[in-house]
Amino acid sequence: MFDTPTAGIAYRDFLARRFSEKAHVVSERGRGTVTGLGIPRGVTLIVSGGYHGKSTLLHAIESGIYSHVPGDGRELCVADPRAVKVRAYSGRWVASVDISGFIDNLPFQRDTTRFSTPNASGSTSQAASIVEALEMDGRVLLMDEDTCASNFMIRDRKMQELVGKADEPITPYIERVRRLYEQSGVSSVIVLGGVGDYFEVADTVIQMIKYQPLDVTAAAKRIVQESAEKRRQEHQDTPRPEGIRILQTDSIDPLNQYGKRSVYATEIYRVHFGATTIDLTDVEQIIELSQTKAIAQAIEYLGKTNSGEMPIKELIDRCLQVVKEKGLDGLSPRISGHFAQFRDIELACALNRLRPAKIALR
Repeated sequence: MFDTPTAGIAYRDFLARRFSEKAHVVSERGRGTVTGLGIPRGVTLIVSGGYHGKSTLLHAIESGIYSHVPGDGRELCVADPRAVKVRAYSGRWVASVDISGFIDNLPFQRDTTRFSTPNASGSTSQAASIVEALEMDGRVLLMDEDTCASNFMIRDRKMQELVGKADEPITPYIERVRRLYEQSGVSSVIVLGGVGDYFEVADTVIQMIKYQPLDVTAAAKRIVQESAEKRRQEHQDTPRPEGIRILQTDSIDPLNQYGKRSVYATEIYRVHFGATTIDLTDVEQIIELSQTKAIAQAIEYLGKTNSGEMPIKELIDRCLQVVKEKGLDGLSPRISGHFAQFRDIELACALNRLRPAKIALR
């Protein structure tokens, strides 16, 4: 379908001719020439009516960061390994994140360049998750409007007329999405069912019809040209924040209220760490409990083997280097046998949600 450099996805029997390193490996193992749907870099929309498969396609993309064994049914679903699923999640912990590129000028002069809250709203949680993904070199942002904050994604023309920009602290994602790609090379794949304004900023529009993808980019662009009413652009510059987030490693404490080590996971999206619980409900690319267990051990490892203050990304890179050299059991003083490989991105997500961790932006 798209014979161009891709953000990297394939869906069921659909795969681009020129796609990714993983796809070529599959081909070399005896499948011959593999063809199908490839999503190019840039801003891509997946649209359809309800129940036609757009969220299913996005789920295939987000799980395509993992290799699958032949016969699994998903081995031809390939994604850029730096693809990150982002969503809103009210109530999440946020520590020292510069969300000013998306949210600024809050009432009572609240600073958003070092934003912290124990109970984020939908819009602030989504803004923080995007910035944290960029901090870890996320290259493709995956979003589904069903799990996004609507006021973070768009303000339509009628709302712009009623509520002026001076009274709206949120710069919606539609104002940022092109700049993220053109200035930073960060692509977006967005599932939409009710917001046509995004046609104006899209490079590619795919419509799902009874679970079959159809390239409708030309039709979408024609609708934009023929539309009499268009949004007023309200963008500012520089969506990527400045500064480096620093973790104080001795704030990682695996001891519970009784002074006993307590580091374990019995659910995929929940880590019991010391006297607190890390909620990973919105970290949707963790798919196996053994990954969660390994992430819990990795956090403890970060607190034990480093001292003082260190940039979060550098700290996590060191941890993953140990895994590369020694395997996952290199994180633990004893062999576990219950760990599965995780990405640096998901480890960062867990660390960012560890409430006692002391993180500062410098």
